[in-house]
Amino acid sequence: MPQIDCGIDIGSTNLKVILVTERGQVLHACSVPTPRVNDDFGPVTDALALVAFLEDMIIEGWGKVGQGQPLRSIAASGVGEDGVAVRSDLTPTGLALPWFDNRATEEAEFLGRYSVYSSRTGIAFGPDRTAAKWLWTHRHRPDEFSHADTWIALTDFPAAYWTGRAFMSASLAPRTACFDVYRRQWVDELIEATHAPELPEILGGGTVVGNVAKGRLLTSGAASDQTVIAVGGHDHPVAATVIRVFDPTGIVDSLGTANLIYGEAHQAGESPPSPSLALSLPPDGDHGLAFLGVLELRAALDTVEAGSREIRSYLSNETLPGHPPKSVAELSEPQKSLDMRIRRVLERESLRARATIEVMASLGVPFGPIYSTGGWSRSRGLMELRASVFGQPINVIDDMEMSALGAAHFGARAATGSLACNISANDIKCVNPLFDWVPHYDALFAEHGSR
Repeated sequence: MPQIDCGIDIGSTNLKVILVTERGQVLHACSVPTPRVNDDFGPVTDALALVAFLEDMIIEGWGKVGQGQPLRSIAASGVGEDGVAVRSDLTPTGLALPWFDNRATEEAEFLGRYSVYSSRTGIAFGPDRTAAKWLWTHRHRPDEFSHADTWIALTDFPAAYWTGRAFMSASLAPRTACFDVYRRQWVDELIEATHAPELPEILGGGTVVGNVAKGRLLTSGAASDQTVIAVGGHDHPVAATVIRVFDPTGIVDSLGTANLIYGEAHQAGESPPSPSLALSLPPDGDHGLAFLGVLELRAALDTVEAGSREIRSYLSNETLPGHPPKSVAELSEPQKSLDMRIRRVLERESLRARATIEVMASLGVPFGPIYSTGGWSRSRGLMELRASVFGQPINVIDDMEMSALGAAHFGARAATGSLACNISANDIKCVNPLFDWVPHYDALFAEHGSR
């Protein structure tokens, strides 16, 4: 009877659960909207309700494919900045503020006076950072911290709840904007300035947190007291880990709701703080640095004033209609045709993506093959255009729940002590550039750069 590992993805929009065999075959996958409630300012997350949703999803899936055998392991990936203060019994003292919530704008501006530390933390202050949310909570809801024993990231909360052990995933610590990624320690001045609560131990992805000790997973039979709970981490790095097990030199171009370029360096120079390039730790936390280049492909397409149907129709072309612009001026000039307006946005954003890869290279990330994932990567025409802008083939991963799969990978690693590769060459399609387009984009890049 096959062993089954469970991977969880706690996203901004959806919760996803997959059940995977020890050979990496996905037996079951399901997704539901991330549960939210509202406080006086907007949507927030009840961490205990989140656990209840996940238990329902896991139990339902296990009932279909588990054949009565408890899960071997469980691990979670997910959002990087959300979290809750908890008492000694790990019950929350409040609700988790979503990363996209902007109530901490004033606090982020205040923390700007500490921007000198951003060269060490590798991330700029903003209202979406945990640091600003800590300070907001201290100012507006101080009882949440004064009655708390520690603070747990929302992505880590289910694992902490099921095992009774508080911890923080290594790849989540940098998302607070208070963690020195070079020395791998908290910046005391920032912890003091944000009035952060006590913080738990930091554990690398694939570390055993413990075994399932409570909850409906035990009473249902989906888990036993031998089911391993493992550390996962930040969704994008965890997803990239699956690819980098297959190809350790790979650079990942994640084309979901956000466009994120991911790479790793064994040694890296200090990076100037930038809203579009953040430093982090690889999920296992052991070696080197991770680079996260955040781009806004979806937001850029919103400026085209085209509906989703029109954009999907254009992207459905095997080769995108139109031609490369002959100059930066032509790249930027208004277009009458809707198709050409869409194309110019895709070209500009792809040039920015290439510039991000170049900046990463200047900071120590070696050039390597590019792997693309996410919903937008299903468009062969977009991949062909992007390959032409990059001047190299793009390896497109078949439609997979990569963050949840990465979490399952870390669970299996914790349970067995060995690495497993969840993808194979059969899961990858290589999309080549159009070589008559490449010289035009090379010339544009030389002139356009990252503008």
